[in-house]
Amino acid sequence: MPVKRFWLLALAVFAALVLTGCGARAGAGDTAAAATDAALAVDLPALTIDFDAEGAASLGGMPLASFGALLPAGLADLKLDKATIDQLTAADIQHIQVTTVPSGLLILVNGEPIPSMRWTDEQLANLGDVVELLGPAVPAAVKAVLPIITDVGVGVALRFPVSQGAAMIPMQVAGDASAAATAKAAQEAFMTEIGAAPIIRIPVVYDIDGNYTVQGITDAEWQALTGAPFGQLKLDAAMVKDAVTAGVTNATVRTDAAGIHIALNGKELPVLGWAEGELNHLVKLAAGAGLLESTGMDAAAITQLVEALLPAIQSSNVEIDVTFPTE
Repeated sequence: MPVKRFWLLALAVFAALVLTGCGARAGAGDTAAAATDAALAVDLPALTIDFDAEGAASLGGMPLASFGALLPAGLADLKLDKATIDQLTAADIQHIQVTTVPSGLLILVNGEPIPSMRWTDEQLANLGDVVELLGPAVPAAVKAVLPIITDVGVGVALRFPVSQGAAMIPMQVAGDASAAATAKAAQEAFMTEIGAAPIIRIPVVYDIDGNYTVQGITDAEWQALTGAPFGQLKLDAAMVKDAVTAGVTNATVRTDAAGIHIALNGKELPVLGWAEGELNHLVKLAAGAGLLESTGMDAAAITQLVEALLPAIQSSNVEIDVTFPTE
């Protein structure tokens, strides 16, 4: 079956399922509003899958298995083990939503986003160039979906059991108490205090064997000067040769208030965004799930420390510019 026909069939099946078990979707309506002149436009509610206390999945009140013929292979058998459900319930994680909007792919946990992909038309076009550069290493389905991804607004919401007595969390959280509002206030206060964002720029040059220098100083010399394990930043020689063969001469990773940016050969790719309090929300979720307790330190103290550091981390402009050898 041709790839384009497959995607049209997949969208039709998805639409039928959404009408069976639909729910609110973050960004619903944005795709239709942005795609008024597009030949293809899909903007649907979220496909909502509910899990019971044993981990069994249902759609529109019916067991997911009953939709077997309409679902992709394996999805009809979707089930979570009871231990996972118990962990989610204990951490008060009530729902997770993954949704596409014209500006990116959003992941929301308990109604608020965690770091997710954001893009512009130019960044998507650059990603398409990288896909072509990588050639056969990228599945054909990925190549087919990139040109239409901004015209398709779809999402999946997974809902989990809520512990007795816990307050219900809406599918989308906004307002002064949200992580976005809290982070914005903290970052504004930090910038007012320091006046200008900190800047760090590090140029790294690799040779064909994976060894590197920074301003002419080798990894061994940096390690001797600082005591830090900078030798671990060496790259496998095969990885460097593959990059050179693919035509990659430069890679840049930088962070700023918007998130983590990556560029290949000077072309900016989609951003891992954190401008709307995503990191603050992620820290809160990690603390609620008990992930910080594994450090052996007081979880509340660690949470407070990390939240105090986040404005500095998010406001700093840090750039690592990597240069690879040419053939």
